[in-house]
Amino acid sequence: MDAVRKQIVATTEGGAITGEERLREHTDQLYGSILSYEGKPGDYLIANIETLTRQLGDVTAEFEQVTTNDLPAVNEVLKAQGKEPLVVPPPKVASADDATGAGGRASAALLPANFRLLH
Repeated sequence: MDAVRKQIVATTEGGAITGEERLREHTDQLYGSILSYEGKPGDYLIANIETLTRQLGDVTAEFEQVTTNDLPAVNEVLKAQGKEPLVVPPPKVASADDATGAGGRASAALLPANFRLLH
């Protein structure tokens, strides 16, 4: 699981100072680039979206493989030791219908339901 996590987020101690960038950081940079330009996203930004989407698919497949193949054996060991098994929560996708953000308060960062990126 740590190997999968390291593909998604920077894990080196020191946070932003280390310069380590993973999927999350690349997505953040792409999002900022698209938002900071008033025109249509350039071809390089669209290509970056496709690349990050493919990388996310690869990481998701690896995560599913770990939870399908390895997690049952880990849970058997935990049960044998009288401990609670690990459960993978269902994925939650944010939507404009979500009424609250972090901390239970209304979020100002919700996108309109009809928001779409144009090619």
